[in-house]
Amino acid sequence: MKPVIINVDDLGLSEPVNEAVIRLAQMQRIQASSYMSHGSISADAVRELHNLNIDIGLHLDLTGFNCIGSLKHILLSSYLHLWPRTKIQNIINQQLNQFEDTIGQKPDFVDGHQHVHQLPVIRDILIRNLQQRYDNTVAIRCTKPLQKNFKALLIYNLGGRALKKKLQKSHIAHNFAFGGVYDFNANVKELALKWKHWLGAIPYEGAVIMCHPALPSTLWHDEIKVAREREWQWLSSDAFSQCWQDMQCHATHWQTLIDKSINYQSPHTFA
Repeated sequence: MKPVIINVDDLGLSEPVNEAVIRLAQMQRIQASSYMSHGSISADAVRELHNLNIDIGLHLDLTGFNCIGSLKHILLSSYLHLWPRTKIQNIINQQLNQFEDTIGQKPDFVDGHQHVHQLPVIRDILIRNLQQRYDNTVAIRCTKPLQKNFKALLIYNLGGRALKKKLQKSHIAHNFAFGGVYDFNANVKELALKWKHWLGAIPYEGAVIMCHPALPSTLWHDEIKVAREREWQWLSSDAFSQCWQDMQCHATHWQTLIDKSINYQSPHTFA
C-alpha cells in the first residue's frame, strides 16, 4: 500500500472551493487542504474540517489575495535578490498570524500559491521563520515531481530542487514526491487518466497530490474555474474511488511525515 496525501489548494478562495473541500473530506477523498489566509472561511467550516481530521496548512500567497506583483515580478525579484528581507518576513508573519486566528492552531504544513514558497530569498526566510516560531514541527511541501513532464519539471527547477536540499539539511519534514501538475485543460476522461498515472507512479515513500476542486456555481469566477469544476466531478465520482483502490493507495497525514522525517534523509531520491 502506498501512502498518499491528497491536498486541495486554495481553501478560502471562494465558497464553492470551501464547500468542495468539506464534501470531499466527508467522503474521505482528501486528507489535507491549504488555506489562503487573506481568504474567507466560516468558523463552522473550520470546525467541520477539524472534526473530519483534515490537515490544514498555510497557502503562502504573494500573487492572489495578497498580490504584491505578478508571478513574473515575483520570480524576477526572487532570482535577482531584490526583495527587502524585512518585507517578506513581515508578509509571512502576517499570514501565519491570520492563519492561527482563523484556523485556531498552527499550520500542519506550508506550501505556496503558484509555488512561491520555494523561490530564492522567500524559501530562506520562510524556513527561518517557521523554525523560530514552531521549531521543526511544521512540514513544508516539496515539488519533486512524480513524473517528469515539462510543467512539473519546470516548477521543480524554479526553486524546488534547492528547497529540497535545504529541507533535508535543516531536518524539516517534507513529502517525498509531488503530483497533480497539469495544464488545467483536461476533460473528465483525460483527468481520470492523469490521476491513474499519478497514483500508479507513487513510490513506497509516498507522495502529495495537489488538486483544485470547486462546486459548480455561477456566483464566482476565476481563470481555472472550469477545471476546478471538472476536478470536483472526478474526485467525487465512484470511478475515482475505484482508481484509488486499484492503485493500492492509503491515506496518510502530514504529522506522519513529521514523526518519520528522518526517513527523508534516505538515499532513495532523484536529483
